[in-house]
Amino acid sequence: MLTRARPCSRWRHRYWRIAAAAPVLGFLLGVSVFGLMAATASPEARSGRLIEYLVRSGLAYGGVGLLVGIAALLGGIIVVGSMDRHLTKPSGSRTALASLGAAGGVLVLGIVFATVQWSNGAGGWATVIIGFSVALAIAAGIVAAVLVHRAERQSERIRPAPVEHPRASAWTEF
Repeated sequence: MLTRARPCSRWRHRYWRIAAAAPVLGFLLGVSVFGLMAATASPEARSGRLIEYLVRSGLAYGGVGLLVGIAALLGGIIVVGSMDRHLTKPSGSRTALASLGAAGGVLVLGIVFATVQWSNGAGGWATVIIGFSVALAIAAGIVAAVLVHRAERQSERIRPAPVEHPRASAWTEF
């Protein structure tokens, strides 16, 4: 007897790899992009303390990337979950929804941080944070679209029908 899978199990089966990879990808992209950016114009590179500086800034920027990855993941889950709860829409629309949700999640995170900076009296940093948030939102949307597209393609592959094997019995014919 075939039964329909619950929506939660379909979500878990289809998107668990994305949920596991998003924070890790965010951390690694944060380390690579921001660490490279910090290493190119750092005075520590000229003074000989480059390794210490790279490790310290890489971990700090990796933490920012981790926050961005989690915000993108939550934004994508919220938008896809609210617009296509039972996964009935075409896969292209889910990819677009996840991309928009990831970008929106990163923008919300940036707006929250900019508001905190603005309320602390550092209004100049708020505009810089919003500018970086827009760039990070575009990157997060692209990464989310690629990951969800791959997950959708994997779920659409035709799986072979289960084969019913004869039961083993005490009597075997040769």
